[in-house]
Amino acid sequence: MPVLYVNGSTGQDNPSGSASSPFNTISRALQQAQSGTTIQVQAGSYDQGETFTLVVPAGVTVAGQGGAVVITGGGEFPSQEFGQQTVTVVMGDRAQLRGVTIKNRADQGVGVWVETGSPVLVNNRFVNCRRDGVFVSGNALPIILENEFYENAASGLFIVRQAKGEVRQNIFRKTGYGIAISDQAAPLLLGNTLSDNRAGLVLSRSARPVLRQNRLTDNQSTGLWIQDQAAPDLGDPHDPGGNTLEDNGEWNMRNDTSAVVDSVGNQLNPNTVSGRIAYRLSDLPDPVAVPPPLLGQVTPTPTPTPAPAPEPTSPPLNSRFADLVGHWAAPFVDPLAEAGLVRGFLDGAFRPERTVTRAEFAALVMAAFPGGSTAGGRTRPFADVPQNFWGREAIYRAQAQGFISGYPDGTFRPNAPMTRVQALLALVSGLDLGIGQSDQLGVYRDRAQIPTYATDAIAAATQQRIVVNYPDVDRLRPMEPVTRGETAALVYQALVRRGKMSAVASPHIVQPRDTTASDFPDTGSHWAGDYISALAQRNLISGFSNGSFQPNAPMTRAQFASLIVGAFSPGTRRVAAQFSDVPEDFWAAEVIQRAYRAQFLSGFPDYTFAPQNPVLRLQVLLSLVSGMELMAMSAPNTDVLRQFSDTTQIPAYARRAIATATQLGLVFNYPDKTRLTPNRVATRAEVTAMTYQAMVLLKKVPNLASPYWVRGSR
Repeated sequence: MPVLYVNGSTGQDNPSGSASSPFNTISRALQQAQSGTTIQVQAGSYDQGETFTLVVPAGVTVAGQGGAVVITGGGEFPSQEFGQQTVTVVMGDRAQLRGVTIKNRADQGVGVWVETGSPVLVNNRFVNCRRDGVFVSGNALPIILENEFYENAASGLFIVRQAKGEVRQNIFRKTGYGIAISDQAAPLLLGNTLSDNRAGLVLSRSARPVLRQNRLTDNQSTGLWIQDQAAPDLGDPHDPGGNTLEDNGEWNMRNDTSAVVDSVGNQLNPNTVSGRIAYRLSDLPDPVAVPPPLLGQVTPTPTPTPAPAPEPTSPPLNSRFADLVGHWAAPFVDPLAEAGLVRGFLDGAFRPERTVTRAEFAALVMAAFPGGSTAGGRTRPFADVPQNFWGREAIYRAQAQGFISGYPDGTFRPNAPMTRVQALLALVSGLDLGIGQSDQLGVYRDRAQIPTYATDAIAAATQQRIVVNYPDVDRLRPMEPVTRGETAALVYQALVRRGKMSAVASPHIVQPRDTTASDFPDTGSHWAGDYISALAQRNLISGFSNGSFQPNAPMTRAQFASLIVGAFSPGTRRVAAQFSDVPEDFWAAEVIQRAYRAQFLSGFPDYTFAPQNPVLRLQVLLSLVSGMELMAMSAPNTDVLRQFSDTTQIPAYARRAIATATQLGLVFNYPDKTRLTPNRVATRAEVTAMTYQAMVLLKKVPNLASPYWVRGSR
């Protein structure tokens, strides 16, 4: 991925934009940037010499250093819907803005304008804008994550028209309206803090936002103000809102519409509310002082050990529980009840649709898996689990055995609902089931809802047949609260995996994908079809949920790291590095570190790795040459590059390595064998073929014939 550098103190606007010869202005760098380019801006103030408005093109990233880059100014921007506006930065589709501070002190000045595509704003500060910190309109779907909005005159964030997107974990302080949403806009607001504003969140016209786990506190007039026909989603019985509205000056919630607004699972005092609000009950059980009926004792009756390799049995037609006769969960619940792990209510019902709390889940897994060791297990006290709480012992045992943990604020939230993804994560972690192949997630049509930190665990649970989905086997519904019936099914399948229960036949058990299948419908006549099939049979690559491979689609840097680690199992040649954009729970974090330590791949000067950016053909070849130490195998002769008609496009620093790759036969050029196109994004087919040929070099696989293979000169 190309990187352009900007240094407002030492740079000039006529050099190359390299690390040693940076540009002086962001404006100049944006003129040179193409999709996939990162503009790395050094700390400093960027106002004089900049040509505003700064337009970040599609696919371009502007990265600063934790807010130390301050961009101040504004210029005329002709919005398609709103006419002339005074704006500091305009974001294109898939453009990214990271780690900068934006100020626009012009009259009616807006910090960032978004009206198309899916740009990303992460870890920025929007300060002292005379109108809005960020304005979103059109059909835009931005990701606005972990930013701070401070002392903006009108709104920190204003979202209008049909815009949606996600607004997560931001802070809005000391502004007019923290967030304003109007027209038909319907974004997701999750985990944000809105405090010390004139009003926290203001909804107007037909806005339909979804609010989850936000804090609207200490605002001067109103926490949440609902106007016109606006209708926020403040939770439903299966998905409580979890919002906190308290200590606002006049009203915590003010509903000026004629409709009733439902509130489910929010912290909201009815005495601080104006307008028609209905306080609906969630499906969560009321807090109790004794173990709920789902659970047996923490130390259960020993479960029977089945015969080796049992065949699945047919589901029972009846059930010991009156409301489970004919129910999909009966085959899982009844054996658990017989083993003393679950029980029903006094009226003979099991209530399979009732939601399970975190404390109930901890107690059940400790009953089902009591043999784990807590020796050396890390525990910490939870402020909200008192000494006399019925589930205290189970919670701390589950924590020590790695099944479940608390929250960063030191709480456990024992009576909060356990979500489906949390339940699966707990089982995979506590039973040490490892990680699965990411292509297993292709069986779920809602896989985009799986949090990044959970992808490896969900893949492992899928691969080991622990996941049970009802009514649609291909819908995971990861963020929904898990029910009693679902919990029983997941725990039962985990017991089957441990050999403690006999397998049952159920159409709702998710069957893992056959990762050895290589008959992709879109690769049969493809030039790289043989290479794709060969690596698929070795479980090194896989296709998509619709069965295709998409050979002409790009491959990301994270995917490439996964492929080369699987293909070469490299050792360590240098110490690990910390990349700011690769969190520990990222699905490819481990393989990225292994590829880095083996010198197959490197990061960028701003301590990022850009895992989601596509890898270039040049980068693929450089990676293989570096990681396999191929320059020691063949003395590079750059004359071999003359066979390429575009040899001048090879950067000077890379010529010897590319010559080595060519001599050793790693290069494939399609459709023109004489054109290397080194700076083009590599397709999945090209990366597969080049990696396969590197394995040929190590005698791991046999050679295959291809008219697009550039034969080496060894």
